[in-house]
Amino acid sequence: MDYQQKQWKEKAADYKMYAGVLVALSVFLYIGTLLPITPEKKPYLIGVIMILLTGSFFFYQKAIKYIRLLREFEQ
Repeated sequence: MDYQQKQWKEKAADYKMYAGVLVALSVFLYIGTLLPITPEKKPYLIGVIMILLTGSFFFYQKAIKYIRLLREFEQ
């Protein structure tokens, strides 16, 4: 495995990890919306959750891109 393939593999693993962390954080914050908090803060919390899920989706898509590059290179 040459250097570029190794880099792609590491990047794919890193991006998957980032996506998992963001999903876990958004789930933790979503559970926080079930707790009784002031109604003024809930829309901000939902907004933060949506931003985290969007970031997670972005990182997961980048991981898929590098996985596809690896598969194409192996064939």
